Amino acid sequence: MTDLTALVDELDRASSTWLDPRADDSTTLRQLLPTAAALWPTAWNRPGPGNGAAMLFPLLYTQRPQITVAAFHHLIDAACEAERGGGRVLLVSVPTSRHGPHPKAGELVQRIATVFTAHGLPVTASGDICELTGAAHLVARACTMGCTRRAVDVPDLLTAAAADALAAQTVVLTDGLIPGRNLHTLTLMTPLSRLHDRNDPFAEPPPQAKKPPAGSDALWSSAFTLALTGAAVPDHDRHAYVAALGRRTGPLWHQLRREQLTGHYSAPTTSEPLRIRADDHTLGTPLNVPLFGAPAISDSTRALVAAAALAGPVTLVVDDLTPRFSYRAYPAGETRARYQRLAADHHGHVRFLTDMPDLPDLIEHALGTLTHGALRTAAGPRSGRRRGALTGYDAVHLAVMGVCCTTGTDENATVAVKPANLAQFKVFTALGPPARLLTCTGSGDIATGDLHVPAHWITRTPGVHL
Repeated sequence: MTDLTALVDELDRASSTWLDPRADDSTTLRQLLPTAAALWPTAWNRPGPGNGAAMLFPLLYTQRPQITVAAFHHLIDAACEAERGGGRVLLVSVPTSRHGPHPKAGELVQRIATVFTAHGLPVTASGDICELTGAAHLVARACTMGCTRRAVDVPDLLTAAAADALAAQTVVLTDGLIPGRNLHTLTLMTPLSRLHDRNDPFAEPPPQAKKPPAGSDALWSSAFTLALTGAAVPDHDRHAYVAALGRRTGPLWHQLRREQLTGHYSAPTTSEPLRIRADDHTLGTPLNVPLFGAPAISDSTRALVAAAALAGPVTLVVDDLTPRFSYRAYPAGETRARYQRLAADHHGHVRFLTDMPDLPDLIEHALGTLTHGALRTAAGPRSGRRRGALTGYDAVHLAVMGVCCTTGTDENATVAVKPANLAQFKVFTALGPPARLLTCTGSGDIATGDLHVPAHWITRTPGVHL
């Protein structure tokens, strides 16, 4: 236990830092961590082109455009990032429901932009997407079309169309916007904050949430982007920067409320089916399922395990190391029991990282092999932020998950992952030979899932019992 405690403490200290974004992509994570900083240096801010480059902020809505708590923090962040790049934010509302555009959407967008501009944030109103040249017909068709991934495909298509119409170089990944096949071709900007209280933009995060930088803290995120703090984690000065944030953005929020421009965003209902894809997996071959050992097991994680169990005997490889310093309190024993039950429910096995005697060596090997370039690929758009890009936690988490993905009971096993983790998984080829993949998305009923599997699965292999 002493060795495990020392390892947790070491990784916790390394996680609470900012990584130097100027480092060469060939720099290993082990070489990068000693150069990290607890406070973001101003010299690390990435210079902008200085040509007024536009950053598109799509305000998704189902009934009427409004500023939710998430949109409040995200728009502040986008405005600050745009200003650092010498540009501005173009605010455009995007309908996502079958109701289509709100008749006064453009007017509401103008009022919202006026309030933000009055409080010193460079936000320009671009109206509703249906008001853009040539977009009205597309909006009408998109809002009424049938599709299996409506919650993803409609916002993705319409936002990409708005970016083209407005010649916006960058799109902000706002609340409810998931990059699909259209947005992946554009430059994307990821806001820092992800977890928000539905009613109060100045509420403290719930005690069960991950601590920054592993998790999201809306107060710290907005204070950081406004340069009210430079810390990678909320520190002893939290009271001071939270108070400063209230003075800086409290009047903005209160004016939005007075003008009845705030509300709750409700994503459109979707009956998206569970989708399983396994192009090169042989039915009955063992599968490893790498998992972050969160105290509560999500529906999507349960669906992933159930999908893997359809294809062969499963072993859950659970990272129960980084959660020990990612949460304020981590019930290790109770969490372990939950994953053991999950594996047993599917006649599988479970392997916990903290049970591996050579875990420190495996992590050290991963840190010494994976590079800054690999980390940037795995992190996606967040690595391109001008202020506050990647943290020591990102490096540590990538190394630990690399151990999960390349260490199992059977080296020839297929690895089951969620499609959202494919970019991270692909960088792990540096740690071992490429593995066969099974992916599962959604959290629907496994019995009615949409399967994309090789034809030979139709005939069961003799002796295979699933």
